[in-house]
Amino acid sequence: MKALLWKDWCVNQFVLIVGTVLLFLPYLIFLILVIYSLRQGSAVHVNMIWEYGTMKIFGNISLTLSLLTIAMLGGNAMAAERADRSAEFLLYLPPSRRSLITSKIILAVGASLVIWIVNLLILLVVAPRLPGAPPLVDGALWQAPGDGMLFLGVTAVLFFGVAWLASSFMASPAIATSCGLLAPAVVGGILGSIHYLHRFPFPKWYNSLGLTVGILGFIAGTVVYLRRFAP
Repeated sequence: MKALLWKDWCVNQFVLIVGTVLLFLPYLIFLILVIYSLRQGSAVHVNMIWEYGTMKIFGNISLTLSLLTIAMLGGNAMAAERADRSAEFLLYLPPSRRSLITSKIILAVGASLVIWIVNLLILLVVAPRLPGAPPLVDGALWQAPGDGMLFLGVTAVLFFGVAWLASSFMASPAIATSCGLLAPAVVGGILGSIHYLHRFPFPKWYNSLGLTVGILGFIAGTVVYLRRFAP
């Protein structure tokens, strides 16, 4: 399994590098602004930057940019090996399809979880302790996520699940990733058309349908890869 994980790490190295940059770049800019304000020696500027609202803005930017990484992880998982023809070589090696897909799931899902854990720690644990933050309820250690974060979470699942499904039978990681990126527009368009004819709580329906499609896409993609005869 270690060898398979290392292989998948190498295949996804570019995606992981891009993901790391997208994850930490907004926070790096935030720290640069704080340091610049401190060097200016203006308490007003420091208070404007080092506060809850500003940290939350940069955190949401990081989380939004990282959605692209999550889509790329799903789209790159299996299609990348077809693109570089290594999928054909793997058929002649001892590891089973089940072992191969397990390694891909560990890497892709694990990297996606790291992205969310880092951002949730900053947005829900660190940011609420900065000046200007609303008081924590009943001495809680973290702040409850809002509807916006729930929307981003559902979109991340939808991005990943559809891209993963497309990657299970496509030979182009870019096209597979694009399928994942277009999924929210398709789901939103369908719901928007229905909402135009019959009013209903759009956000609730989007969250339910997006989560369902994302999970089913992940399951279907895994099954397709395990049962597929061709590389």
